[in-house]
Amino acid sequence: MVQSKKDLFGAVFAEFLATALFIWIGCGAAISSNTWHSGNSTPEVGSVVGIAIAFGFGISVLAYGIGHVSGGHINPAVTFSFLIRGEMSLASAIMYMLAQFFGAFIGALFLYASVVGLTTGCEGNSVDTIDDGANERLCASSCTLDADSGLFMDCGPPFGLGTNVVSGAIGQGSAFIAELIGTFVLVFTVLMAAVHRSNGSGPNAAPIAIGWSVMLAHLVLVPLTGCGINPARTFGPAIVALIFGADSFVRGAWVYYTAPFAGSLCATLSYEIIFKNVPTVGEED
Repeated sequence: MVQSKKDLFGAVFAEFLATALFIWIGCGAAISSNTWHSGNSTPEVGSVVGIAIAFGFGISVLAYGIGHVSGGHINPAVTFSFLIRGEMSLASAIMYMLAQFFGAFIGALFLYASVVGLTTGCEGNSVDTIDDGANERLCASSCTLDADSGLFMDCGPPFGLGTNVVSGAIGQGSAFIAELIGTFVLVFTVLMAAVHRSNGSGPNAAPIAIGWSVMLAHLVLVPLTGCGINPARTFGPAIVALIFGADSFVRGAWVYYTAPFAGSLCATLSYEIIFKNVPTVGEED
């Protein structure tokens, strides 16, 4: 628990920086893995795996980097768990969450600055005349195809900067359940691998398990919801994409700001009620 104002400032800044880098890494991989091949809008297996690895390894690396400073939450849903467990004051939790949301916004801004030129070959061209390294998949996902002229116009950020969108193949209720379970996996892993007094991994290995939980959630959820499980991760790219011309507030936006907190609550209650004080293998009665 943060004790002094100096400690709190360092912890809050660490959460801000780590969340910004997390967005740049994970959403950057989502853009890169979809940029260099053509086809329809359905994610290919290689793309899904690449995105999952980037988000999972990214959270693991960043948790190692700032875990000793702030606890390495990098997710308002994780902070929410520590709040309802009484490990943080309400003021500290709010500051953490604000830092995470603002960090996600700044990370998305830097990502936009890194990839803004990708759609240069789309603007004013048709499917047959795309140039400058762009392809139909990129242009169709980032620009409006004018029905009269057949030209791509009004291009926004490439692939909406990886903004989360509920797939049209599933209902919003299903998306809510999927995001809830994905967040449950993450928060439950945090509590059991990093918080539980008798965890088998030890503090030095916990970020690996946490990163794997994020990777596994992405392998399941990317084709369904884009995998949010982190309200800040959804917020940053959506706001920046909206500012620079994309229609970010689309079907199912509410899911990404409710299901992660619900999943966090369920995981925390499971831990507190069932697992917190249960003797583990190797402990004496």
